[in-house]
Amino acid sequence: MSEQELPPPERLFTWVDVEELLAALAEQGRWPDWLSEADAFWDGLKLYVDPGTSESAVVDWLEVTFGDRLGREPLTILLEDRPGREPRPGRMLPVSIAEERPQVRRMPRFRERRTVPDLAHPLPRPQVETFVDEVQVVALHAFKGGVGRTLLAVALATALADRGVRVLLVDADLEAPGITWMLEAQGQRLEFAYEDFLALLHGSEEGTEALELGGWLLPNQMRDGIVVMPATRRASVLRPPRIEPVDLLTPQRSPYVVTESLARLAAAVGARVVVVDLRAGASELSAPILLDPRVQRVFVTTLSGQALRATLRLMGEISRRAPSVPETDPPSVAVLTQFRELLHETAVRDAAAQLRDALAEMLPPAAGEGEDQVVDADLSARPLLVPFSDHLLALPAPWDEVVALVRRSGLGERLEELAESIRSAAVGVEEVGEAGPPAEVETLRDRRRRLAERAAELVLAETATVGSFLPTTSLRNLLSEHRTEPPIAVVVGVKGSGKTFTFLQMTWRERWAEFGRAAGLQEVSLEARFCPVLWSANLSDEALGRLQRWRGQLATDLGGPPATALEIRDLIKERLAGEGLSDRAWRQIWLRALARAAGLEVGSDDAEQRLTELARAQSLVFLVDGLEDLFQDFDENTTQQQALRVLLTDCLDWLHGLRGRPLGLLVFVRRDLVHAAIRQNVAQFLARYGAYELRWNPEEALRLALWVCHQAGAIPDLDWEEVAEASQGQLAPYLEALWGVKMGGPRSREARSTQWFQAALSDFNREIQARDVVSFLAEAAKLSIPDERWSDRLLAPAAMRQALIACSQAKIRAVEAENPVVGRLLAKLRGLSAERRKIPFLAETVGLKREDLDILGENGVVYRDEDQYWIPEIFRHGLDFRVTGRPRILAIARLVRGRGDRG
Repeated sequence: MSEQELPPPERLFTWVDVEELLAALAEQGRWPDWLSEADAFWDGLKLYVDPGTSESAVVDWLEVTFGDRLGREPLTILLEDRPGREPRPGRMLPVSIAEERPQVRRMPRFRERRTVPDLAHPLPRPQVETFVDEVQVVALHAFKGGVGRTLLAVALATALADRGVRVLLVDADLEAPGITWMLEAQGQRLEFAYEDFLALLHGSEEGTEALELGGWLLPNQMRDGIVVMPATRRASVLRPPRIEPVDLLTPQRSPYVVTESLARLAAAVGARVVVVDLRAGASELSAPILLDPRVQRVFVTTLSGQALRATLRLMGEISRRAPSVPETDPPSVAVLTQFRELLHETAVRDAAAQLRDALAEMLPPAAGEGEDQVVDADLSARPLLVPFSDHLLALPAPWDEVVALVRRSGLGERLEELAESIRSAAVGVEEVGEAGPPAEVETLRDRRRRLAERAAELVLAETATVGSFLPTTSLRNLLSEHRTEPPIAVVVGVKGSGKTFTFLQMTWRERWAEFGRAAGLQEVSLEARFCPVLWSANLSDEALGRLQRWRGQLATDLGGPPATALEIRDLIKERLAGEGLSDRAWRQIWLRALARAAGLEVGSDDAEQRLTELARAQSLVFLVDGLEDLFQDFDENTTQQQALRVLLTDCLDWLHGLRGRPLGLLVFVRRDLVHAAIRQNVAQFLARYGAYELRWNPEEALRLALWVCHQAGAIPDLDWEEVAEASQGQLAPYLEALWGVKMGGPRSREARSTQWFQAALSDFNREIQARDVVSFLAEAAKLSIPDERWSDRLLAPAAMRQALIACSQAKIRAVEAENPVVGRLLAKLRGLSAERRKIPFLAETVGLKREDLDILGENGVVYRDEDQYWIPEIFRHGLDFRVTGRPRILAIARLVRGRGDRG
């Protein structure tokens, strides 16, 4: 906008309005080069200009700026008055011009003392990039009071103390202290307060007395590992503060004296983190702390329109005045509180999206650049959600009772991610730097190479060799519920979930009890033998040879040679190609296949009798896998759908009817085949066998990653028995050895590595496939081999990001090969022009029918959000789709998870 296009000023009642207008123009970079300062007061406006500036140039600019409010003789600004009145004293602000350029030193204040052109630029950076001794300073702020800020400050301090981190908790709300009242109600003797600290700093440029006295007295105010500094020693005496933080902002001191002194005080009392509970609003009591970019700012708001809008504006203002710098400054965090998850679902979603965009604006540009860093940007910008809890409606007064309530309510768990991030930055591991001695680097290379090779062997279950396996929750459920009788069940799993791997692990163990012992369940006593019926057509020669040897031994024991897999496939295919059969006829065909696999000679109608006779003498568990090879047109061929339905329902029901249930049957089948075969009550069917479904939740995916490392011997001192029983929190040391704390140095602002891994590999069915985990490890380890910078971990961050791209491309190829229906739809998406390969997208943009998108949705490839469709990262890269606008992929994934958990 040119000067001629400037809008006319609003009402100018006083010199304050004149100064506000000139400051706004300075912030927008609309001052002329010759103007260096504008100093307004009740008695006049003084303009400081460069020597040699003509008075006419000044007058012309004032006329453009103030319009008819400019008086010429004398030069004045005419202030607001009633219509018809002539200019008069008190309604005229004289203007004077001085030819000089004053020295300006800006301070971290919301209202800056000097109106200068530098207002268009951020505040000067601190001279030192980090606080003393790497102390972390975290400030909680809310624009509106009553949003739970103080309670969150106590919860965060408690969560850090529980992690072994000493915290200095500061009640910096000098006008309405909250923590101070908790301590007084507890009967805590208050010997040193924030107002004492400020007064001592005010009286000494070095601040020595403040640090000495605080270091001496504050340890007496430690509670539960938290050193608490109240706002005042006399909470019951209500009065404004005598010394405010901005009073310390003098030319002799650092502009960031308040935060730097707090960090020094924390170091003096042995604290690694300072948690500051700030005054609400755009208060100068909070400005010197909030405007230090080295402080981790935590903005707390509710769904209230006023609170949310004001918080967003404040975040934008802070981002403009004190922007963050990558690698050194911690990322800002937003917390949305006091909502009900079911009642406010839409409002929460919209508010979270706005907060997320505001947080993304506060990130440095480099953090969101590049298609391989969408997950990083999304993780770094997502707000924390803390729903309403009835337990927190009426807070007790004493400190101990408040802390106990925080623990009971689970509030600390909501802040776990933030607390862990602060802990790792405060305690952290050594920053990565130069590579270690050559021998250590070579050892790291060897371990990376072993991980890459072993993971590559495990990528395809068909080529895997016998060895240990990871007993997931679903396998433990299957074994625990069938300790003494054979299982008769359907084991559902999507592509790459481990169906064939589990099938092979069972056959290699030969007996049900042996498989149970291998899974760590010693009390499984059933010695039923496994009898493979059908299996994948892509087994390796080694796996196939081992399978045939076991079937040969089984045939010797049972008295007859079993039919080959080819003979059983031919039996099924012959009937598929014939005329329509009844369900009973198909049941006979399947039972005949089971009998032939056990080496029984059966005719066309005596399979039930022969199996009944077998049941009196033997206990077997039949295994069926590789059905996708047999039913390749399952999505359209109704005969194939019928045959599959009868296997999954009627055959199992018949086996259930045998006296004593001596024969078992496990059918390993893909989820999409189940949906095609069972058109009615499919949800009820899946729920019946839901406990056995091969689904990898986030914790099991992490355990699988460590299991692969254990198989490769890639992490020294990894105690697998300990890992197998550990909770996710107890896995942290091993996961840090695998991929570090963050996707960068431990004090960087990058996403946390574990969360990045889970987010990057999850689909919209909230699942992480075993094959994707193993593929990712193989590729990331291979790419990490030459990277000597990251000597504190196996997988380098750049290698992990690149591996995600390769893993996504491999997943697309696997889906196209394994699932022709979904594969055709993916090929159509991938074949779109670059202009149309963008998310979110509309159905008409990509030319897919609603039914096609529903199929993709069932397979976790897309998710519909109103009229827009999204694609998760594990598919997006392979399809070569770009993200338009702010990446919200993880926010959409969390929405999917929330709805699924409630459904």
